[in-house]
Amino acid sequence: MPVRRGVRRAILLLAAAFLPAGCAGTMAPSGPPAQVAVGPATSPPGGIHPYDGPLIQCVPYAKQVSGLDLMGDAWTWWDAAAGHYQRGHQPRFLSVLVLSRTERLKLGHVAVVVDIIGPREIRVTHANFGSDYASRHIIYDAMPVADVSVANDWSLVRFWNYQAQAWGILYPTSGFIYPVRIDGASVPSS
Repeated sequence: MPVRRGVRRAILLLAAAFLPAGCAGTMAPSGPPAQVAVGPATSPPGGIHPYDGPLIQCVPYAKQVSGLDLMGDAWTWWDAAAGHYQRGHQPRFLSVLVLSRTERLKLGHVAVVVDIIGPREIRVTHANFGSDYASRHIIYDAMPVADVSVANDWSLVRFWNYQAQAWGILYPTSGFIYPVRIDGASVPSS
């Protein structure tokens, strides 16, 4: 895993350096659903990188980090990827997790998988995920995400809430877009 962590850090630094100033989330604390028990994050989370400057949206950030060539609001990426990129319901390194459009996430949200901790926990890098100015001006490079779906298909997730030191609210997802074209060619990432 040290090589992946080094690659991840290089990708994050490059992405942050070249992005212009989306996505927003509210990370109110609450417990996991009764049907799936989720404990605290299994390992210490990685970097939290506050920045001062224009807001970096989740879409251009995920595009830069993953190398996927998709356009539109975050929630549209799942359908936009059909016929172009492989998609599925299990995480892979550098795949993009697509959060569905909801009342809370009017534009959806996208986050890039940077580590797979276990069958129900991953780490993601993403930008513009929070409920206030400070939390939306953070690039998270290894935020824990837990699969709390009954079927273990990542259709319902929780993100780690750093402020509350607990798992946040439920987010429905569409799935993962893999950095592999339908023809099998890998997508170059930055």
